[in-house]
Amino acid sequence: MLEIDFFSQTDPAIIQLANKKLLAVSEDWEKQVWQFIVNWFNPEPATISVFTSGSTGAPQKIQHTKAAMMYSAQQTCTALKLMPGSTALLCLPVNKISGIMMVVRSICNKMKLVCIKPSTTPLDELPEKPNIDFAAFTPMQFHGITKSYSNFKKAEHIRKIILGGEDVRAELLDNILRLRSEVYITFGMTETISHIALKRLNGPTSDKNFKVLPGISVFKDERNCMVIEAPLLGQPHLVTNDVVSIEGPNEFKWLGRIDNVINSGGVKIYPEEIEQQLLKAIEAPYFISSKPKKSGGEKLILVLEKNALKPEEKQELRDAFNALEKLHRPAQVMLVPHFTRTANGKIKRKESVLNPIETIDFS
Repeated sequence: MLEIDFFSQTDPAIIQLANKKLLAVSEDWEKQVWQFIVNWFNPEPATISVFTSGSTGAPQKIQHTKAAMMYSAQQTCTALKLMPGSTALLCLPVNKISGIMMVVRSICNKMKLVCIKPSTTPLDELPEKPNIDFAAFTPMQFHGITKSYSNFKKAEHIRKIILGGEDVRAELLDNILRLRSEVYITFGMTETISHIALKRLNGPTSDKNFKVLPGISVFKDERNCMVIEAPLLGQPHLVTNDVVSIEGPNEFKWLGRIDNVINSGGVKIYPEEIEQQLLKAIEAPYFISSKPKKSGGEKLILVLEKNALKPEEKQELRDAFNALEKLHRPAQVMLVPHFTRTANGKIKRKESVLNPIETIDFS
């Protein structure tokens, strides 16, 4: 664990410290933090290179201007009412946009930054009552946190938490609703310098839809996919493959990825919509996929990260499927011991269905 005080220390002092630490530290994750700080304060180049997550294809290299990254950082700090002198927690890798922006927010907003080696249980190193104002986690990390009573109690001492990278499952959402901390799910991508919208998940002011940050506009194209206009983020007109429903001038509901759309008898089905409907019925990681029908079109499949199903578990799945409308009911369940995931925990759907150990008929 290391602590960097961007609030009290001057920029020249931070630069001097970073250069000194680069010669002394041995762990890669620490070197990444200090090297990024050195690169950030170096006036040349005026851009930072970032790679996409690779969840929908090969990772792509993107260049972001430091000015646009500063604007994004200020947007987040303003939206979450983070003040100079606040303490932020970094437990994400600083070779991805999520970790990079935690450092940039701390620099731009003059915050204190506590850095921890990225892991699935990042709060293990923190004291019993950590004094943290702001933290970002992947849902996988936060799931690991809530599995431990001591770490769950530590999380209650983090005032504001953002989650990003994948959907929040039912078990995790139930735990989030028990937290006193403000917890938000984010919507964004590497191309938009992390998130462009937030949705509060708990508390009396929880949100039904994502709320777009000021200075950013969203609308739909002819495919019902989101188009983002964020010129100050370097994206004057970004066409995405995210299918959305526009719920107001600054609000939207995310329905799924057009890449994942399933054609069943001429009807377009969004797997993510069904996955949301099954949240409370299934604890193990899962997703909806499809197989071609002999008669044409596609049949739905529930892909489950599990080695076997007990008879009672099969019945629970049948009950859950029967509660869905007819076209949304999976015809088969595919069991896969371990899903293929990206470095930040996103499930790679196409790769994960390649080696099932069993396929069970539910039609």
